[in-house]
Amino acid sequence: MGIIARQATQNTVLAYIGIALGFVNVVVLYPRVLQADEFGLTRLLVSIATIAAQVAQLGAENTVIRYFPYFRDPRRAHRGLLGQLLLFGTIAGLLAGLVLAALHGYFTQVFADRNALYGAHGLLLLPLVFSEVYFILLRSYSRSLRRTVQPTFIREFMLRILQTTLIAVQAWRPMPFAQFMVWYTAVFLITTLLLAWDLHRAGEFKLGWSQRWMPRRLRRSMITYSSFTLSASLAGIVLGNMDQLMIGALLGREALVQVAHYAVAFYFGSVIAAPARAVQQAAVPLLADAWKKHDMTTIAALYRRSSLVQLLVSGYIFVLIWVGVDQLFTLLPADYAGAVDVVLVVALAYLSTSAVQLGVGIISMSRAYKLDAISSFSMLVINAVAGFFLIRSMGIIGAAWSTLIALTAVNLFRTWFLWKRYKLWPFDGRTLLVMALLLALCLALPRIPLPGTSIAHLVLIGGVATAAYWALAHVLGLTGELIVHWTGMKQPKHDKC
Repeated sequence: MGIIARQATQNTVLAYIGIALGFVNVVVLYPRVLQADEFGLTRLLVSIATIAAQVAQLGAENTVIRYFPYFRDPRRAHRGLLGQLLLFGTIAGLLAGLVLAALHGYFTQVFADRNALYGAHGLLLLPLVFSEVYFILLRSYSRSLRRTVQPTFIREFMLRILQTTLIAVQAWRPMPFAQFMVWYTAVFLITTLLLAWDLHRAGEFKLGWSQRWMPRRLRRSMITYSSFTLSASLAGIVLGNMDQLMIGALLGREALVQVAHYAVAFYFGSVIAAPARAVQQAAVPLLADAWKKHDMTTIAALYRRSSLVQLLVSGYIFVLIWVGVDQLFTLLPADYAGAVDVVLVVALAYLSTSAVQLGVGIISMSRAYKLDAISSFSMLVINAVAGFFLIRSMGIIGAAWSTLIALTAVNLFRTWFLWKRYKLWPFDGRTLLVMALLLALCLALPRIPLPGTSIAHLVLIGGVATAAYWALAHVLGLTGELIVHWTGMKQPKHDKC
């Protein structure tokens, strides 16, 4: 448990540093330096590239983590796994690039806007997809080596630092938008190279081609697992990105402007997911080992303890968003104000997910991984169908509601399945206390009259909410588990893992 505590803490700190940098980019710089449709184009291209790369890697990310214990052999360069991964990534990237190039004309019509921005810059998808495919595969290899902090540092911190630098340069000495987009694409390529360099620096970038090992029986098992986990790999990435694609396709000539508005709102709301992602990155490799040994005690303890901690931390962030979202949007251009409700709905979706997030990793690393694939695919279908109707009738808030509906339905099913199949249950009486605390503060805090400008009000209400939340959480006896989880302190013998 100490490994998870240490790496989850480091990943969470890095994630929130990245969120702070992202706040500067999304709230302060991009909306003021770029036109709304130009900003929307950057989000649209990243969304398409992210989805295309997830499809192209065919579920290899989870497959590498799950099967790495069978390849682990430092003296033999882990039996040539990295070399085989990079060969696969090259082929996958080429195929994805060919498909996207062939569809460029069709996408130009689908995402047509008043300035024809997609038609002019859409082919930048090709290097973006290559970069993302390689990054996903290198990240999975790094995580398998229990190096979860380094990919997080590069993606959450370095990527945003480079983006901040680029947009600041654009504000100081504007370059043509076409040139800006080339540099914007190059930033993603640089981060992929940084991850490869980090593995090389650690002595782990060894292709091991002469040591490659892939028995037929294991290969068949890995292919089967990959085919079933592809939709699971897609689900977590696709939700917000699919929303942006559907907004871009369904809302006409102002679609890229609406994509920009939704992207900002989704960014605010999805901040809640950061702690759960940090724990997931650190815990999944250990879950793979635990399932191999059929160590249900470790799995149950990880599930139970992570549930309370994630709900408590995510609940705190939800309270901050609830009391401060109106002031946050005063920092943006006035036309973004219509997206306030999107933030709250998306935040509620990820709050409900946080308490059961580790269940996804538990199922995907188990022999029931096929069910994870089916449930993840179902989530995408629910989101797509609901989004198609709700976006057309309600605009961007419809996309947020479709995300909430899809996440809630599938999370309920997964939680029920883990209890029915393995008797794994994440909740106890403290869960109800956290929910009561959230409800009480969300009702009471907005009624407190506070003076000052928007920024001053935001700081004051944030301070009051922080003090009230953690003081009450401590009085209710909820903070002890949090300290244990993030510091790795010893637990009573029956809860040790």
